Amino acid sequence: MKRQALINYRGRRSQAEMAEMYGVSQQLWSCWENGNSTPLPYLMKKLEDDTGIPMEEIFFDVFHQEKQLK
Repeated sequence: MKRQALINYRGRRSQAEMAEMYGVSQQLWSCWENGNSTPLPYLMKKLEDDTGIPMEEIFFDVFHQEKQLK
């Protein structure tokens, strides 16, 4: 599941540029955009502050996971 808010925030900048801004690799930034990985909480907060979008919206898939019943 793509995280469109991150893709929109990146705009015309490259994933490498965004990764450098947040101190991560381009590959990790790509994983965040594609929903294959989630930033550490302090980076989610920084993204929230920088974008003005609540982290619960940016990372909707993480905050709204269906609880699996055992």
